[in-house]
Amino acid sequence: MRHKTTLPNNPAIGSLADVRKRTSLLVISLIVALGIAVIGGWALSNDSTDDYPLSQTVGSIALNKLSEGTMLASAMVQDASDNLVSTELWLGEPLVINFWFSTCEPCRREFPVLVAADEQFDQIRFIGVNLNDSSAAAEKFMQTYGATFDTFFDRDGNFTTAMGVATAPVTLLVDAGGVVRRQLTGEITTAVLNQAITDIFPT
Repeated sequence: MRHKTTLPNNPAIGSLADVRKRTSLLVISLIVALGIAVIGGWALSNDSTDDYPLSQTVGSIALNKLSEGTMLASAMVQDASDNLVSTELWLGEPLVINFWFSTCEPCRREFPVLVAADEQFDQIRFIGVNLNDSSAAAEKFMQTYGATFDTFFDRDGNFTTAMGVATAPVTLLVDAGGVVRRQLTGEITTAVLNQAITDIFPT
């Protein structure tokens, strides 16, 4: 007499329909999670509010090469009229050099600090180095904040690269001989800038 061979009943395997159902739920969950992440990232990147506590952003940029103790690089930059100017002409007096551009949020937040310091410290020359704005855009930006110090444009990036600046803002305190005495990386506050100026250029 021939006996029937039957497969053991394994509840862990389940039916093909159950497998397809679990797979579909997993795919839907992954799609929903991805959508939430994308929407959240978009919302954060488009938040244009200027209400940021300065203490949380000071020194937050860490991609720049430390240039303290080095000589200010010799390079050609452009003034607002597109005339070429050598950075060597800046030497001979204490300098505060700020690298910025108008759509940089921390640059916008710290600009009033630079304007106030320029008015306060008469013995120091303040210089802006713009990284990617047109002359018109930079002029409009400076007028908005009442800035009167000179701004130059590093359109080929040679000076910025030579100084190891990868991201803005960066502020350099340079002595009259051209030595970088202090590098302030990231957004600065009034207290941070004034203390650095007092330390490096005592009256």
